[in-house]
Amino acid sequence: MQRHGLRDPLGTAKVIAALADELQQLGYKPATHDDLVAFGTTKLALRQEKPSPYFDSSVNASGGGRFFWMSLTDATGSIVGLQAFRIDSVDSSLAEWAPSYTIGLYMRRQEILVPMHPSPPRGSISERINGRLVYHGEIWINKAIRNRRVFEAFGRLGMLLALIRWNPDAVWGLASQQMATHGHFTRIGYGYVERGFFRWQWEADGIDAVEWVVIAERSGLEQIVEEMQTTPQQSRPA
Repeated sequence: MQRHGLRDPLGTAKVIAALADELQQLGYKPATHDDLVAFGTTKLALRQEKPSPYFDSSVNASGGGRFFWMSLTDATGSIVGLQAFRIDSVDSSLAEWAPSYTIGLYMRRQEILVPMHPSPPRGSISERINGRLVYHGEIWINKAIRNRRVFEAFGRLGMLLALIRWNPDAVWGLASQQMATHGHFTRIGYGYVERGFFRWQWEADGIDAVEWVVIAERSGLEQIVEEMQTTPQQSRPA
C-alpha cells in the first residue's frame, strides 16, 4: 500500500481529545504506557493471566517505539480497562504473514499451536492487507462496568491514537465468536469482521479453536474522524 500522511491530523487530534474527555465525564481516566514489562505485571495482577505472546516482553524486543498499551482507571484509582497495540511491517500480506509469525511467537514461549489450515480461507480480505499494520489486542473492561459506551470510547480512542502515532495502513485484531457476533468491534470502528481467520487443530490456553479477524483500514479510520466531527453527538454517552 502507498503510504501518505493523514488527511486531517488536526481533526484526528480533536476527536481523540473528545473521546478522552467523554471517558473523563463518565468517571474514567485513560492513560498510555510504553513499558511491556509493566503491562505483563499489571495484567497478571488484574486477571491472573500473562499477556499473549504479541505483548510478552520475554519474547519481544520492546524497544524502538513499536508498542504501547493503555489503562483505564476509575475514581478510586483502580484499573478497570486494558488494551495494547503493536506496529509491524508486512511486505507480503496479512494472510501469509500472520499464521507463521503467530505460531513462532508461541513457540518462543514453548507453547504449541497446530493450524487446521495453513492460511485463512481463500478470498479473505487479509490477502490484500499489507504494509504498516497495527495489531490491537488484550482488550478488557471490568464486567462491573455496565455502560457499553465505555468499551466503545476506550477502544476507539486507542485505535485513533495508533493512527496518529504510526499512520498505519490498517489496524487489525483477533476476536472470539462471542465478541465478533455481538457487534462490539463494529461499534468501535472495525469495518471488516471475518470468521475463520485462524483455525486451530491444537490451540494454546486462552484462545479459541476458531478465531475471527477484525480489520480497519486507514481510510475507514479517517472516515470515523470525519463523521465524529460532523455529527459530534456520536462521541457522547448513549
